[in-house]
Amino acid sequence: MFNLTVTNNGPFSFFFDGGNRPFTPGQTYQFPQLAGLHIIQTSGMGDVLFVDLGEKKLDPYTTPKIPWTLKPLGGVIRYRGLDAYFRYQGVGNVTMVIDLVGSISVHFDQGGMMVNLDDMTVK
Repeated sequence: MFNLTVTNNGPFSFFFDGGNRPFTPGQTYQFPQLAGLHIIQTSGMGDVLFVDLGEKKLDPYTTPKIPWTLKPLGGVIRYRGLDAYFRYQGVGNVTMVIDLVGSISVHFDQGGMMVNLDDMTVK
């Protein structure tokens, strides 16, 4: 499980998990104890996908040289072809800020990095 904090500094409201409650600009919102799959729908910029990996690790990005990659729990955030991988122990904390032009920045208290995950492969 991880806690998500979203600050909306963007020009539009966003929606969470297909709901009909608009989360308006100029506010910070808390989404506690998330597990599983979640989606933030941002107006004009598309979906931000949160994937709870549980104990599954992404092998290409797991190494003792980066100690946080060995933490027991993790997740992935996917947005417009960009991906971020994070790991945590206990309860993780993810902070996301939507900026003036709809771009997002994320921060992970216990460790995270940009990764490159294929959207599709052909075999």
